[in-house]
Amino acid sequence: MGTGRAGRDARATPPGGSGTDRPTAATHGQDLQPVRHRHVDGRVARGQQNRARLVEALVDLVDAGATAPTTQQVADHAGLSVRLVFRHFRTIHGLHMAAAALQAERHRHVLFTVPARGSPALRTRALCRQRRIYFEALAPVRRVVGTAGTAEPTLAEDLDRMHRQLAETFAPEVADRGPEAAALLGALEQATGWEAWRALRDTRDHSPAAAERAIAFTALRLLD
Repeated sequence: MGTGRAGRDARATPPGGSGTDRPTAATHGQDLQPVRHRHVDGRVARGQQNRARLVEALVDLVDAGATAPTTQQVADHAGLSVRLVFRHFRTIHGLHMAAAALQAERHRHVLFTVPARGSPALRTRALCRQRRIYFEALAPVRRVVGTAGTAEPTLAEDLDRMHRQLAETFAPEVADRGPEAAALLGALEQATGWEAWRALRDTRDHSPAAAERAIAFTALRLLD
C-alpha cells in the first residue's frame, strides 16, 4: 500500500526545516569569509590610523615650537607606544619624511599658476608671495629634518609643480630667450626655490618679507 505524496514529502524533508536550510561546507565558507576579511580590514585600518596619528603628532609638536622632538615625545603625544613608531616608519628619518610630505600636501594648493599676462613685475610678485606662504608653512618641519642629520626630503611632485608654474607664468619671457629658455628656467628655479629661501631665512636671518623681496628682485633681474 503506497504512502502517498504526503508521506514521500515527509520522508524527503529532514527534521528542523527544508533541505535547503541544511548547512554545507560551501555555506560555512561563505559565512566565515566576510568575518576573516573584516578582521584583516580592521587591523589595516587601525594601522593606517596609528600611522597618521604619529605623523600628526610630530607636526603638532614642531608647530608648537619643538626643534627636535624625540620618538618618545611623538609617541606620547599620539597616545601610542614608541614601538609603533619603528613599526610604521622603521627609522626616525622615515617619520620626518612623512611629516614633510603631509605638510606639503596640506599647503600644495597655494602653488597655482599665475596667468601669463600683465607685467613681469606683477607676475613675479604674485609668484614670490605664493612661495613665501608655502615655504614658511613647510619650514618648521623641514628644519627638524635638517637638524636630525638626515637629508632634505625630495618632494618630487612639488618640484615638478613649481617648475610648471614658472614655465607657464613666464611663458612669454621664456619663449623670447630661444635656445637659452631652459637656462632661464633653471636660473629662476634656483632663485625662487627652497634652498634660496632657506639660505635667506636661516643663514642670513632675513624676515619673511625681506626674503620675499630678495627672491623677487633676483627673478626680475633674470627676466630682464
